[in-house]
Amino acid sequence: MTINDVLVEDEPAVLILEALLGLQVKDEADGMSSLSGKIGGDSGAALLHALGRITAKLRADDMRSFLPGAAPNRRTEEQREADAFFILADRVDEALTEWRTRHTN
Repeated sequence: MTINDVLVEDEPAVLILEALLGLQVKDEADGMSSLSGKIGGDSGAALLHALGRITAKLRADDMRSFLPGAAPNRRTEEQREADAFFILADRVDEALTEWRTRHTN
């Protein structure tokens, strides 16, 4: 297995990482931060596809939270997308760290 075979949400982790590294953080006046940048090609597609999959899973979880006996999750779409972004970044980090640990010993 090569590093190119490491997948996160069925997308190559190295391509997602490449797209993430192309983003720039901008601190806003209200204390928040935003990300901006131009992504394209295979890395941009991998990032968008993986984010879409995680966002869809979170949306489904949120909908199920309104079933009887569950605690309703009332996060906004913006909050859900931010959650998906951080989940994806964590998963990429974990997957590539695990691969590196196994292949550098």
